[in-house]
Amino acid sequence: MKIKTIENLNIYDDFVKKSPYNHYMKYSNWANLKKTSNMKPYFLGFYDEKLIGTAMIFKFNGIIPYMYMPTGLCIDYSNLDILNEALDLLKDFAKKEKVSFLRIDPLVIRVSKDIDGNQIDGINNEFVTEALINKGFKHKGYGYGYDGSLHNRFTLIVDIDKDIETLKSNYTKQRQTALNRHEVIGLYTRLGNIDDIKYLMEFEKELASMQGFKPHSKEFFTDIINKYKNNHRLYITEINLEHMIEGISKELKSKKYAKDKEARLAKERELNQANVLKEEHGSLLVVAAGLFLYGGNRSWDLYAYNRKSCNFLKPVDNLHYFAMQDLKNLGVKYYDMCGFSGSTSKDDPYYGLYNYKKSFNPEFIEWIGEFDYIIDKNKYKLLLNTKKGFRRIRRKLNSIIYKKD
Repeated sequence: MKIKTIENLNIYDDFVKKSPYNHYMKYSNWANLKKTSNMKPYFLGFYDEKLIGTAMIFKFNGIIPYMYMPTGLCIDYSNLDILNEALDLLKDFAKKEKVSFLRIDPLVIRVSKDIDGNQIDGINNEFVTEALINKGFKHKGYGYGYDGSLHNRFTLIVDIDKDIETLKSNYTKQRQTALNRHEVIGLYTRLGNIDDIKYLMEFEKELASMQGFKPHSKEFFTDIINKYKNNHRLYITEINLEHMIEGISKELKSKKYAKDKEARLAKERELNQANVLKEEHGSLLVVAAGLFLYGGNRSWDLYAYNRKSCNFLKPVDNLHYFAMQDLKNLGVKYYDMCGFSGSTSKDDPYYGLYNYKKSFNPEFIEWIGEFDYIIDKNKYKLLLNTKKGFRRIRRKLNSIIYKKD
């Protein structure tokens, strides 16, 4: 086996697109998005008469240089001979580039799990973890999703390769009820354009003020859209408030709630909320926005937010339902809802996020995690400790600056 630079990025991207380890962070678009004066991307191919694997590696040329390979190799991990030879070539490459360490986080499922996180019969790829350790890589471990790793070890992925009625029937009753309700109140999702970024920014800023993180700039979202020009989707969910007022009014005039006073009161409150929203915003109101990327048979939900005053409308349900239909038509089979803590305990602070995503009938995915090949132990420790300190300070400052009481 030989390793060499792939000069034609169309060949590189096409190989990634067709790989079962396809991920948006592996495409050359991602390198173009992340490239800075201090970071150089390498597009490498593994050849055994023909191209059998790829790797995109970022070299960071700071005071302590290091390398990172986002979401690992595109290669046959089940063939240990191929994997071991590729790892040896990567180690030699990192040493020649004189970096302190090489980090990889392979997109390899650890074991099969049910939706509650319990191991079940099926996949077991812990032999890949052992292969990496045997080659001198340090494993961060099978820990919590939000443990400071560069890429979350857990995600929830919906198989959308089904007819739309079957897909919808697999949602929880609450999701199905919300979607049926949307038809009555005039809530729907459409494809957005670059001018609609303002809604993504507005809703993210609202969430940032609640949770204490730094919201992204217009340039940030615009750059993603421009770099993934042919592989992005911006979804906008809006409601026609006149339609909503008319729909609820008709229900209240009918006999539907004649005997259920509590349900009637709830509908009257909803009607009042609709009138207030119309008075504040006009007849047409954007209530949610989502930015997705897709490639090959996979898609990724990068950012999805909603107007908090409209939570009662459950607009993100509609956004996901529309996105699944749209992306399926673009050839997507695996709809990645992109990350959660990995814990299914109700005591987990992020349980609400997991419980919501769970309602769309996804598969629980646990990757094998993060691995470092350490070349200079002292510089490695110094860099990690420094970065950890900066992250702690940044989180504290962001909480002070952006969180509103």
